[in-house]
Amino acid sequence: MEEMPERPLGIRLLAVALLAAGVAGIAAFCAAVPRTSNTSPLAALFALVWSCTYIVTAMLTWRRSRLAAPAFLAAMGLLLPPLSLVFPGGEIPFLPSLAVTCLAGFLGYRYLSRICRGPRRLHSLLR
Repeated sequence: MEEMPERPLGIRLLAVALLAAGVAGIAAFCAAVPRTSNTSPLAALFALVWSCTYIVTAMLTWRRSRLAAPAFLAAMGLLLPPLSLVFPGGEIPFLPSLAVTCLAGFLGYRYLSRICRGPRRLHSLLR
């Protein structure tokens, strides 16, 4: 049997952090399930989408898939709606959190696209 190469520490930490965010999304979904007329079903739907996106991104990151980098960008994009609710006063307080989220998304995308690069195909080696 062929032995798998050792996963880098960054991949391990990123996958664990994404999985923790996904589990937190599941907990938020359980708390946001509409039980009364005062609970929004949209919040439950957002929490479900959040948890699914983060868990799938964690799995793709752990398996070092080529789709891990785009999935990470989608997961980072899901941070923007809650951040806009944290700063309801206008656009100016929201800009620093938007800049930090975009920077983290860019750096994570670059890291994952470099680390999760798949094996080279035979036809690309012959060129």
